[in-house]
Amino acid sequence: MTVRGKILLFAAVAVGLVAVLGGVLFSMASRGLWSTQLMFSMHEQNALYGGLLADSMKVPHALLDAREKRQDTGKALDEQLRRTEADFEHLRELVRQQAAPEALPGELARLDELNRAHLGWMRRMAARLRELPVGGEDRLLHESLDAFEREVLPLLDKAWKVNSTRQSEHKRWRLLTLRASQVLGVVVPLVALVLVFLIAATLIIPLRRSSRALTQGAERIGRGDFTTELLVPGEDEYSTLARAFNRMAAELRDTVREKERLAKAEAEASEREMRRYNALLEETVRQRTTQLEEANAQLLFADRLVTMGQLAAGVGHEINNPLAFILSNLGFAREELGRLEGAPSSEERAELLAALAEAHEGAERVRLLAQDLKLLSHADDSASGPVDLGAVLRSASKMATHEIRYRARLVMESDGLPPVRGNAARLCQVFLNLLINAAHAIAPGQVERNEIKLLARTGADARVTVEVSDTGCGIPAENLERIFRPFFTTKPAGVGSGLGLSVCQRIIVAHGGELTVESVVGRGTTFRVVLPAHTAEQTPKAGALAA
Repeated sequence: MTVRGKILLFAAVAVGLVAVLGGVLFSMASRGLWSTQLMFSMHEQNALYGGLLADSMKVPHALLDAREKRQDTGKALDEQLRRTEADFEHLRELVRQQAAPEALPGELARLDELNRAHLGWMRRMAARLRELPVGGEDRLLHESLDAFEREVLPLLDKAWKVNSTRQSEHKRWRLLTLRASQVLGVVVPLVALVLVFLIAATLIIPLRRSSRALTQGAERIGRGDFTTELLVPGEDEYSTLARAFNRMAAELRDTVREKERLAKAEAEASEREMRRYNALLEETVRQRTTQLEEANAQLLFADRLVTMGQLAAGVGHEINNPLAFILSNLGFAREELGRLEGAPSSEERAELLAALAEAHEGAERVRLLAQDLKLLSHADDSASGPVDLGAVLRSASKMATHEIRYRARLVMESDGLPPVRGNAARLCQVFLNLLINAAHAIAPGQVERNEIKLLARTGADARVTVEVSDTGCGIPAENLERIFRPFFTTKPAGVGSGLGLSVCQRIIVAHGGELTVESVVGRGTTFRVVLPAHTAEQTPKAGALAA
């Protein structure tokens, strides 16, 4: 028999045993449910008989209470009759559930006789009550009780005894059934367990023996002993697999001999090919390295151009204001000079000088703003040297003014800083990005309630620390570890590319510094930049910051 056939046989036996166990359990549960329902039905029938017995006192008192309250005793009687009829209808239903088919007509006839006697007693007692003079209530109660004991109680006792006998017989039968169920509950699982164990043993022992032989032979073949021959008797899958292993070992023996013959010839050719491949690989690595360095430089400059694009609208506004009053003052001066025919008076001369001074001041503001933009957009930023960090911070703050002015107050402290070694354009790019991010973290319209601080100080370890902090919305804790990853951004689409902080971190690390962040949601964020101070011993290295 094949392994598949053995497994199917075992599965069929197991399923059959499970089905037998399920059938036994279902049968036992069904009989137990029916027995429990029958016991409840008998108890309920006894309770109804008890209620009928209680009518011997309850019905007369109910009628007497209605008479004392001057109510209609007929209505009280009808209510009691309806209740009693409902009880008897329920009793008939319970008897139909309990009695055997051959005994059912006699049971129902006896119940109908009890019903007629009970209803007749109630009606006669109600008629007697209507004839009763005032003060004869006690006598009515005694007469009613005597009539109930004489007419109804014998039939009620007989029905009660029949139900009690049936209940006792059912209890005895139920105990016998439960004992038989206990025996079946122990014997059937034991028999099923023994059968499953025997079948499993007859299947597993041969399979394990064949599997062990195959494993040992495969291990010998794996160690290179291709002379191994597996002996697995039978016609199942294991024997087929053993013959396949034997054929494979024979083919491997032939293959090894052929490979040993070709190994020497291939070794020389392989060595020559390896040298050529190594040379080609080195050349490819050099080319890819050069391309990567160029792409990195383009990425840094592209991020700077993105920042400049964000500043374009604000810068235009900054340039437009001084140009407006330059043109206005120059126009005023030209009109005044055209109007004057002789030498101007001292007052006119003072007005002309004031207008020209304001025009000069506006032109100077335009020149300084263009100079700051030129510092940020300069593409040849590989040169490294001492940088006035205070000037860089002032330039970055001026270029970010249009993003900040409608959102928060800018507080800046950057006096007395030593020069740092690096590249001014790249450092300006870093602090401009940090200031714009701080402004975007604050909703516009509440300038007096929000603040952006740009604080720089010199530490005891000859390093300069610059902090950019805001009172904005803060960064959730789950995003703090991801904000320096390329293309990660929490800004809406079209507002940020997700490269700013990644580029900033790369620039600061290339300067030998550190960029860290602390944030509390709802309270604000602080970016901390630490840069090494420039020393006289440091010599410039071209391209040191190109990475």
